[in-house]
Amino acid sequence: MADTRVLPVSSIKYGLKAETAFGVGIDTDGDDGTAYLTQPVVQAQKPTFNISRESRLLSGRGTVKNAADTVVNLRGGTVTAPFEMLATPRTLAQHALLVGQESGTSGSTLHEMDIDGTSNLTSMGGSITSGMPHSVNLAYYPAAGEGIKVTGVVVSDLTITGDVGANNGLVSIGGNYFSGFSNPISTGTVLEQTFNGTWVDAQTQYFNVMDFDTRTLDVEGNATQTFIMKSFSFNIANGVNRVGFNTNGDAEVYVFPEYVVTGSIVIKYDDEFDYGAGNNVIQDFLDGNTMTLNLICGSGNDAAGEMEITAEIQYTGDPGQDLSETGVFHTLEFECVQNSSNKAFKLETFENSAITTW
Repeated sequence: MADTRVLPVSSIKYGLKAETAFGVGIDTDGDDGTAYLTQPVVQAQKPTFNISRESRLLSGRGTVKNAADTVVNLRGGTVTAPFEMLATPRTLAQHALLVGQESGTSGSTLHEMDIDGTSNLTSMGGSITSGMPHSVNLAYYPAAGEGIKVTGVVVSDLTITGDVGANNGLVSIGGNYFSGFSNPISTGTVLEQTFNGTWVDAQTQYFNVMDFDTRTLDVEGNATQTFIMKSFSFNIANGVNRVGFNTNGDAEVYVFPEYVVTGSIVIKYDDEFDYGAGNNVIQDFLDGNTMTLNLICGSGNDAAGEMEITAEIQYTGDPGQDLSETGVFHTLEFECVQNSSNKAFKLETFENSAITTW
């Protein structure tokens, strides 16, 4: 008879742990006893092995392919997995580091990741010192003996979103994990893994859009105009690709050819942001102006659990409108650009732990 076991979606979990050597499993001796940080996803998606498979109809085989002629190459591929979760201080800081490959730490609480065209890594490989470059072991765990451990994991793209009408106003993050270690071996990516370490519980401290006490944007040369916000979104992509191969076919280097930050924000049409002289959002687009956008979640006292986003933005299209019963809102689509000494994008997260412990 058929097997009666049912695997509940909620029983599967993701875990991350910072690597001490690029692409190497933290614990490669039997069952993995690593203390993985549980990721607060609703549904943990199975990693996808993007390898080379070729099925050919060869001469002499007649009119149907023969099984013996299929070629599968595990070496030289990639492994990817999507994620989506509510942002906590630690997950936001770590995923920003995984996509931005840049870290500044002040004291024990402030973690800063900049996109500025100079400090972000253009490649990574080899040794890891003080948590940089930043890559992780990823544990996908549905059941004992059925887990997948992926090494050399970074984030290829990260979206940070907040909307007063979604997720109870809580900020969320989503994107994709990426690895160039696709050929399972005992010291790297591996299948049929049991993870018997003490998993670190996911944080339960979140960021709420309604806690953004500071919301300012320049308009027509008027600096730091305060706006009323409905939603915001930032997307960071690094274009990561694998380079080279070792004897196992795993990547020797990752290259990050370009860091692209785009986004949108929906703000209320009012006397601060309108179509009139002096506060005209359309004119800013037509003139190709660069504006400073600043969002601070919390009181700005740099306390644990607070965050701040500062971006230099240029509108990528004529500002649209969001029409609702609550009034007219501007939908401002933009890209982030370096502007003299002003960084294209800066994320500051206040989390009282060192990146080497993540």
